[in-house]
Formats: sequence, structure tokens, C-alpha cells
Amino acid sequence: MRRLILSDTPSPWREPVFERVYNSLRGEVQVVYLNKIERRRLWTFDFGSHPKIIMRCLTVRIPGPERYFNPGIIPLLLRQRPKVALISDSLKDPTIWLAFLICRALRIKIALLDDSWLGRERHINALQKFARYCTYNFFGDAFVGASRRTLELFKYYNHRIAEKQLFLSPLVADNDFFNEQLRGKEPRRRFDVMFSGRIVQEKNPVFFADVCAKVKLRVGSCHALIIGDGQNDLKKAMCDIFDRYGVDYEFAGFIKHALLPGFYSQAKLLLFPTSGDCWGVVINEAMLAGTPVITTRWTAAEGELLLNEKNGLVLPLDEAVWTDRIVELLSNQEKWEIFSRNAQQKVQEFTFERAAAGILAAFSYMEEKA
Repeated sequence: MRRLILSDTPSPWREPVFERVYNSLRGEVQVVYLNKIERRRLWTFDFGSHPKIIMRCLTVRIPGPERYFNPGIIPLLLRQRPKVALISDSLKDPTIWLAFLICRALRIKIALLDDSWLGRERHINALQKFARYCTYNFFGDAFVGASRRTLELFKYYNHRIAEKQLFLSPLVADNDFFNEQLRGKEPRRRFDVMFSGRIVQEKNPVFFADVCAKVKLRVGSCHALIIGDGQNDLKKAMCDIFDRYGVDYEFAGFIKHALLPGFYSQAKLLLFPTSGDCWGVVINEAMLAGTPVITTRWTAAEGELLLNEKNGLVLPLDEAVWTDRIVELLSNQEKWEIFSRNAQQKVQEFTFERAAAGILAAFSYMEEKA
């Protein structure tokens, strides 16, 4: 097989992209995953129909993300000897480092696939920074990023990277599915605001609850929808705030992909008060439902998908500021409708086909150099 894609686990935003790459190359690519799913993930989705290998692995479970070691990567690479490989830049996994070394020994060209950015990694330690430096300087022949800020991350650690080596493969939602599910349906937006995602500290769910309480104090009511699951202590803290201030709320829990369009279309605004996200596909999903998004500058979607004051708002993590702007949007139907239309239009640019095109271009570039 001339081409190889090596990634940690299947995901709803990459597996459909790899299937489109497979179809465009008429099967001339092998997709390999280190594991079927991370323990912390609750999602369920249909895998693509393209052939794929899910390797047997030794999983190390220590505080932090799971780490995978797959001894089978050695015979796999020796047996297949691809000319070019796209490797997910999952530097936590020993298998990825082993794959880098084997590919270099076999003179296989490597495209690095990453979705992080400097703002997301502002707190990483010196060893992690050194790992980035080594990866981008010694193992990358092409660089595929989920955002323009990911491309900046590549160049930050390796100033010698040329523009022709950089390719964009954005993180996207299933536009076709959302559009089909919502077509011809008039949304019943019974919630003022919603929270979507894992309920963990970096998503600031308690901040969300505090803002809802302030909106309730300001205008007399606030109806909040929360979808997703996570830490029980944070959920309890949210409920305590809601109950104390009389916020009407609904914890819907983890929602299967097939039901997501119906939930996003029930809210007037998605609040995404993240302290650090690679992107946040929940932004794509909300916009597909015509739900404007309020977020922070700590997501790479800001400036690319979410355009401040056009289809959403980018605000500092200040409860008073968020309260003011939420009340303003909820009370100004004309402005809300403009944001809603702009959101639906802009998100249509972010498709699986566009994401696949970036990977295909990276393969083409490397094959010319091979």
C-alpha cells in the first residue's frame, strides 16, 4: 500500500474524512487506529465503510490521557512499507514515536496531523515543548493542521517550514446530516441558553451556571439546557447555583449523534466559555442549527468559523460582560436573526470534503518529493 493513515482512535470528525480520502484514492490508502475508543469518550457513531485496522494495544492508565503501546506497528510498517504516511501527532502515545522512527529508517515521507495550537498549549511543560520541537524538526515532511492556528504552531517550533509544506484540514460536523434533519422544520427555541460538551473544569460549567443566574436576576427568567456528561462535583455545583437563583434548567445528559440537531435547535444561544480548546465542534453543530455562539478567545474556531459580532461573540471570562451581551441578544430579535443566518451560512464552508482535500493535497505533495 503506497499510503498509510495512522491515528490514535476513530472520532466522529475524522473517521468520515478518512473515508472520503479512501474513496478519492480508490482504496489506495490503509487506515490504522491504535485503539477503538478512549475510556473517557461516550460518543457512538457509525464507522465509515472503508477498510481499517484497529490494532491490539497495551493501554497505560495513569492520571491524564490514556497512552497506547502497539508492538504490532513494527511488523505492520515493515510489511506494508508505504511511500507516504499521515500520522496523528499524538505525542502521548509510545506507538507514535516508534512509528516516526521506523518511517525515518525506511525513508517513508511523513505528514503530521494535529489540531492543537499555542493558546491551547500555553501551560505545557518544558519536556512537552521539547517533544514538539523534535517532532516538527526531525519527523515532518508535510504538516496538516485543523486550523490556521495549528499551522502557526508548526512554524513556531520549526521556523524552516515552507508554506508549501502546510495544509489545512479543519475539524467539522456532519453538515449533510444536520441540514437534512432540520430542513423544513421551524425550531421551537424554548431555552434561552445551552451548554454542550464534557462537564470538566476547562469548559467552565460553573461559570455558565453563574451567568445563567445573573441573567435570571436581570430579566426575571432564564431557561438553560445542558447536554453532555462529566464530573459529578461540577454538575452538583451547577445545580446548586440554578436552584439557589431559580433558574429553570434541564440536564439532558449525553446525547446520541442522531438526536443532536433537535437539541441544538431548541436553544437561542450556545454558551461555550472554554479556557482552552483545540476547536470545539459543538460550535459547528450549534451554527448548523442556526444557534449563535458566545465563546472566548481560547478556541481556534475564533476568527475562522466564529466571527465576532457577525455570527457570534468572543468575550473575556467575565460574568458581567457575558450577562450584558446575552441580555442584549435575547432582547434584540433582529440582531439575533442576523447572527443566526450568518452562522448557518458560514458553517457550510466547513465540510468533510474540505477536510479531506487538505489531506489529499499533503499526500500529493509528499509523493512528488518521494
